[in-house]
Amino acid sequence: MKHFLPTLDALKVFEAAARHLSFSQAAQELCITKGAVSYQIRRLEEDLDCALFRRSVRQVYLTNAGQQLLQTTQQVFAKLTATLHKIRPGESAHDVLVGATTYVALRWLSPRISSFCERYSDISILLQHSVNAEDFSIQEVDFAIRWCPMEGFSDRNRVLEMPMPLFPVCSPALLERYSGELTGSVLQPGDLGKAPLNSIPLLCEDRSLDLWQTWYGERQLPLQNPRRIVADANVRAQAAVDGQGWTMADALMQRELEVGDLVAPFDHQLKGYGYAIQSSPGRFISQNALELRRWLVDNA
Repeated sequence: MKHFLPTLDALKVFEAAARHLSFSQAAQELCITKGAVSYQIRRLEEDLDCALFRRSVRQVYLTNAGQQLLQTTQQVFAKLTATLHKIRPGESAHDVLVGATTYVALRWLSPRISSFCERYSDISILLQHSVNAEDFSIQEVDFAIRWCPMEGFSDRNRVLEMPMPLFPVCSPALLERYSGELTGSVLQPGDLGKAPLNSIPLLCEDRSLDLWQTWYGERQLPLQNPRRIVADANVRAQAAVDGQGWTMADALMQRELEVGDLVAPFDHQLKGYGYAIQSSPGRFISQNALELRRWLVDNA
């Protein structure tokens, strides 16, 4: 059976450019020229007969088609990497497979494993990014770092819980547009559902869990703000920085708040959610995986 698929090189270039939202950074990561990145993206868009990026003078944005392709591409690459390491003789003895989204990997995991890698240079850490996919199984990894409701360790497979309240953020420029119609520097939750703020889009991960309404108050009238689905959390954060709407932030977006790319004008927070390190109940955990897991718990 013949598969009409784009080349692997084109998909690798697309995934890097979409993850960074930058052709220049993708070129640096892949050790190719920016022109080569642009060429591969253009050929891919021609093959698919649809636009994957919207281009501006200084920035590129993913279209809806691009967001869908990024999510699928990352899932496929993660599964392919895991399978290749399983079947390649002699190379999996020291590997540790960790499930974490790119958002968690970049903002929480990476800074904590740099010193671990210096101390345990013979241990290879592989990341499986599709932990939020419907078909993800905890059995596929040694352990996962997942966003979920906090349960107070009622799940015996959780070795660490890190509660992180959620709160709305947006770009200062976006809020400035409506500053003349607002009263007070600290907004109340009810203000989001009233003019003029009720015209600003709410950036969401999916439609199955409406965290916006939960934050706003289940007993209040439904929020009428338009919803925009952006599956990748890093892309949502960048979309908020670029003034495309509100997004729900947690402590992992502290850098954007500190440098002033985002502002948090509401005092009200949604508690009861955060990140948990979870292990599979039926998977054998190697000593290397236990060592890394212990290191992350100690340095959380």
